[in-house]
Amino acid sequence: MSDLILSVGEFSDLLDRLGCDLAHWPDAQRKAAEILLEQSPAAVEALAEALALADSIKAGQPKAPAGLADRIIAAAGSEKPKN
Repeated sequence: MSDLILSVGEFSDLLDRLGCDLAHWPDAQRKAAEILLEQSPAAVEALAEALALADSIKAGQPKAPAGLADRIIAAAGSEKPKN
């Protein structure tokens, strides 16, 4: 069993620093987080909020219009060198 005991505040801080995918956390912190999640509805809520924020950020990524890269390359190739 892990010797590390987390408060909900410490867990929230780790979510901010390490991300919401506990599989990527160091073993001691991950195990302590898993124990806390079994015992604390507030920790479960904090994780749910972090996951929702991560999903929102991913969904909000702007996408370049179709053909933009081709237009940039074509424009760059048509410019005359500056002396």
